[in-house]
Formats: sequence, structure tokens, C-alpha cells
Amino acid sequence: MTDSAPLLVGPGGTLRENSRTRAALHTALGIAQAHGANIELLDLRELDLPMYVPDWAIEEYPPHQRASLTRFIDTCRRADAMLWASPTYHGTISGVLKNALDHIELMSDDTPPYLQGRAVGLIAVADSLTFGAMANAVYELRAWLAPTRVTLSRADFDANFRLANPRAERHLARLVDELLEFAAFRRSRL
Repeated sequence: MTDSAPLLVGPGGTLRENSRTRAALHTALGIAQAHGANIELLDLRELDLPMYVPDWAIEEYPPHQRASLTRFIDTCRRADAMLWASPTYHGTISGVLKNALDHIELMSDDTPPYLQGRAVGLIAVADSLTFGAMANAVYELRAWLAPTRVTLSRADFDANFRLANPRAERHLARLVDELLEFAAFRRSRL
């Protein structure tokens, strides 16, 4: 893609080797790429972020953890829009996603701070209960919440963890369209 295209960033996934959440993100980001967007998946299993420590700057984390943390924060800073995806664990988001979002506190002194001026879309796998916690985090991080939220179930995927439900794919496409429209508007105002 090109530098003039918006960047849609997808943090999510789980620590499972075969993750429906990660598969949903792949599908959604593929839709965005087909619409001309730049995309970046921040696979939380692969990133292996350290636990967030409120008093620490990136330089205070152990050296072997700084590269993944720097990649995560730098990618969040470059994002025009984000797509968060989480399974529902005990009625809320996964710990690995919550930990990643906590690290966005490192952007509190940015201008603008946190995710202000960016759009965030939400995908939940298993149960829509997850949206409450995710939406609260979107608001606390000063982002705009896309109106469409997509809930997927195990039945929406085939045995190879590919999205196999055309209706679910249409919902993802609508969410991606909202994010890209917002990102285009944001870029036109900068």
C-alpha cells in the first residue's frame, strides 16, 4: 500500500496457538487492505508484552522486553484507526489485551494524548459482554468508538479457523468501512 493510505492497526489475539480472535483480526485487516488501507496486526501472542508497570518508562523495562514494547507504542502512535479484538473471558476482555491497552498510558504526554482523534472498532469472540470493558477503555483513551460492533461465535469459523459465515464477514466489512471513513476524514483535517 502507500504512505497516503490510512493505517489500520489491529491489536488482539490471545495466547492460544489457534485463536479465533486472531483469525477475525486477519479477516478484518484483509478487508481493509483490499480497500486500499495500510494494515498492521499486533499479534499479542507474538509481541509478548511485559506486564505494565505504571511508574516505568520504556527504558526502565528489561532490555529484552523493550523492542516489543517500543513496536507496540510506535505502531499505536502511527495508527489512523484501530481494531481491537478480544475473546470473552469471564465476562470481560482477555488479560493480554488489557495489559496491552494499559501500556498506552505511555502515550499520555503525546500531543494529542493517548488515542485522541483516532477511531477504534471492536470485535468480541464468544459474547458481547466484552464490549462494555472495551468501550470504557476506548473512551478513557479519548478515541472515537465506531458504531458497529461485531460479535463472533465458534460457529462462525471453520475447522481451519477461517471465518466461514458470510453474514459475519459483512458485519466486519461494515465495521472496517466505518473505521476507514473516519480515518480518511481525520487525515483530511490534519
